[in-house]
Amino acid sequence: MNAKEAEPLEHIQNEFKEKMTNKTTSIYELFPKHIADALNAGKRVEPEAHDNVTVVFSDIIGFDKISEELPPLKVSQMLDRLYLVFDQLAKKHKVFKVETIGDAYMGVTNIDGNQEDEHVKNVAEFALEIIDAAKKIYVDE
Repeated sequence: MNAKEAEPLEHIQNEFKEKMTNKTTSIYELFPKHIADALNAGKRVEPEAHDNVTVVFSDIIGFDKISEELPPLKVSQMLDRLYLVFDQLAKKHKVFKVETIGDAYMGVTNIDGNQEDEHVKNVAEFALEIIDAAKKIYVDE
């Protein structure tokens, strides 16, 4: 990689460092509310088992090809736009985002036990809406 090709990557790294310096990550972004509340109160949080949860995974079809054909900055910007919408839909449907890795998005419902009658419906509606949303996110804007 020559110096000119490295410029966009340096820009991304600098932008990331700036955002991390200026933004305090909320514990509520990392943990479900009941766990974040306990941690904020200084309580010890014990591991939990859940008998009835629904997990949703998404994956971008053709992501490897997209990654090969576009510069890293374009791929990163597309994922940012996509996951911003996914995160908004997750909140709307009470889906807790567990992780995003590359083009994979993972969420879960009923981890606090208050969605017994609706968690499957919530994930199904979330899944349908993220499919519709993904169709509106252009790969190269």
